[in-house]
Amino acid sequence: MVVYRPKRRFPLWAKAAIALAALLLLAGAGLWARSATRPSAEERLARAVASMTAQLDVLRISHYTPDVVRDGQVVMQSEYQAALADIERVRSEWQSVQAEVPEPERTQIDRAIEELRMLVEARRPPAEVDQRASELIDLLRDLRAHP
Repeated sequence: MVVYRPKRRFPLWAKAAIALAALLLLAGAGLWARSATRPSAEERLARAVASMTAQLDVLRISHYTPDVVRDGQVVMQSEYQAALADIERVRSEWQSVQAEVPEPERTQIDRAIEELRMLVEARRPPAEVDQRASELIDLLRDLRAHP
């Protein structure tokens, strides 16, 4: 006598559980890979400092010179507007990393950026702006040297 056994089917709930487990494993692997490639706070600060010092150098060398502002008068409006934009980019970059910096240095850099902005808006002599920008660059480089 032959006994007929119906073909066993894999339960639908088991298929769903396996698919869900696979998705969770893939999501976990993706999160791990993302966190493994995310730069550390020190790396983010170092990149921001490099970006801000480069922007300040552009301000000093190209956008706020005696050819741009002379005797409190703007001679080249486009370069003057670029100087103001340089300061805004520095401020924006600074705001993205300032939480990584201890309070005394943070306040000092906040104040230096604000003073630099006020000097440019007041159309102070380029030598004065250059001096303040150089001081700000030194403050930023000190941050990079002593995280």
